[in-house]
Amino acid sequence: MAAWPTSNSLLPLHTAALRAERAMTTARETGGDVEASREEYLAAATALHAHPYWEQARQAGEHYKASQASLQAAKAALDGAEA
Repeated sequence: MAAWPTSNSLLPLHTAALRAERAMTTARETGGDVEASREEYLAAATALHAHPYWEQARQAGEHYKASQASLQAAKAALDGAEA
C-alpha cells in the first residue's frame, strides 16, 4: 500500500489528538480525571477532523491511506519527542 502524502498543517493537529488520547488512557488506568482528558481529546479530534485535507483524501478515494499515513506520522513525532 503506497502512503498517501500528509499535510504539514495536519501533523500538529493529529499529534495533539494522539497526545490527548494517550492522556485519557493514562487517566483511566491511574484513576485520574478522565472527564478533563476526554474534553481535551474531543477538542483535538474535532479540530483534526475539520481539516480540509480529509475532504481531498475522500474525493480521491484515499481516506484510509491518508488517515493511516497521518496517524503514523503523528505517532513518530510524539514518540520521538518523548524519547
